[in-house]
Amino acid sequence: MALQILPYTVEHYNSLPELHVAKDQFESAGASEILFTEIGRAFVKHHVENTLGVILLHNHFFLENHEMLVNFDSVAVPWDTTSGAKELNGVNASAWRFTDQGLAPYEFVHTAVETPLDRHPMPSFLLELAAIFEKWNLTDILGIYSVGEKSIDRPTTMEFTSGRANITLPFDIAPNDGNVIDAMWQFSSNSMSSFVDTGAEGQGLEKGTQPVVFGRCKVEKGKLEDC
Repeated sequence: MALQILPYTVEHYNSLPELHVAKDQFESAGASEILFTEIGRAFVKHHVENTLGVILLHNHFFLENHEMLVNFDSVAVPWDTTSGAKELNGVNASAWRFTDQGLAPYEFVHTAVETPLDRHPMPSFLLELAAIFEKWNLTDILGIYSVGEKSIDRPTTMEFTSGRANITLPFDIAPNDGNVIDAMWQFSSNSMSSFVDTGAEGQGLEKGTQPVVFGRCKVEKGKLEDC
């Protein structure tokens, strides 16, 4: 048995909440404790921590029915899915959300490398993660994203939204500001007890399987958005 990978529809993106609403939902659900324990253990148990990370489900702006959000290098903008452009052949999913029907892609990247969600150990991992999300009522709060070629020890980055473009820039030091919102997490298996960038302490993880979280920072319209 494996989760069905669903075709893209714009509703999978547009139905996501605005960032600050997503943050409130995350906090109300007490999601951070589950993220840093049960969810992190699932990633390192199945050895997928170098392939996938966890993302706070939210959107950046509204998309039309014929659009998808595609990241090309450091810029993500809406692409016309009906244009017939040859570049669409190189577009692959980069973020997914769990639904009652299966796993739905909602953001994309222009890359020649496709994340192999149908290959071992992905099917068993996705079933376990979906069960954890359902158990703790996190299905509409957290999703997964493709780490791609990004190293876990990469410099922190920040994003800002200008019009209908989302732009990523390097940012050497994660800012400490009241507007900062954790929204993307990547895990690494080791015995450390702290989470890099966020400074949060780990809880209840066995030595050798401790997921260390590495964050990325974002800004939107001149204000800090995610970290």
